[in-house]
Amino acid sequence: MDTVSLSTEAQFRMSNATRFTVTADSLAQAVAAAKTVPGLNADAERFTPEAMAAHAEWREKHTDYTGRVRDLVDETFGLSADRNGWAAGGAALTAIKNLAEKNGLIEPTMPPAVANMLQTTGESMWTDKSGGTTGMFDIAFLPNGAEKGGNLRILFDSAKKPGADSSLVDLKNGGANAQGALAKIRASALGASLDSAGGWNPGGTANAYALTSGKNGGDAEVFGMVISNNADEYARVNSKTILQTIHSLLG
Repeated sequence: MDTVSLSTEAQFRMSNATRFTVTADSLAQAVAAAKTVPGLNADAERFTPEAMAAHAEWREKHTDYTGRVRDLVDETFGLSADRNGWAAGGAALTAIKNLAEKNGLIEPTMPPAVANMLQTTGESMWTDKSGGTTGMFDIAFLPNGAEKGGNLRILFDSAKKPGADSSLVDLKNGGANAQGALAKIRASALGASLDSAGGWNPGGTANAYALTSGKNGGDAEVFGMVISNNADEYARVNSKTILQTIHSLLG
């Protein structure tokens, strides 16, 4: 599953956006560089001052846009710009796109002259990364003083919504509930999502939990899975709310 990541190190805010200036020297350097790229050597004329200037303007607008999206996600999910990074894929990214659009954030379209210069159909945060019924939402926790860093990965099937009485089943405890929940995960769409995300097994170092319909027995419906590295308390307190928020954005 392809993902989009936005982290504190990326510095996407407008105050940190890089401004570009097209000069005769920079244009000459771009044309010279184009001649060294297979397939572009015959198209150096695409690198016109107008196209370069349009690219600089579009890139700055897109940088501002991604920064605003990151700030909105931080606010919506209670994350800290100084403490957290996040990544999303599949249905989770669709939810974030919907969140952005509901708040009036529309991704700047790459100008045709820029797409022609770069020989691309365009560039987007969402293309080929959003969509589908399964999704992944990752949260990274950066080290903070005596606090260690960690990360949390939430996998879910948007076709199954969390209920008011949903609960977490510890998949590492080896009991019947854990075994049953893990078997259901591996036999469902979540299993394919888990495999594409690197998999998990009870003997690994990471802890994991199944998000169930609230029944701890073998008849519990499993709608999500949480994999935790040094973020167990956060997982227990916030996973359900995060998934409820994502579902509300999927409509």
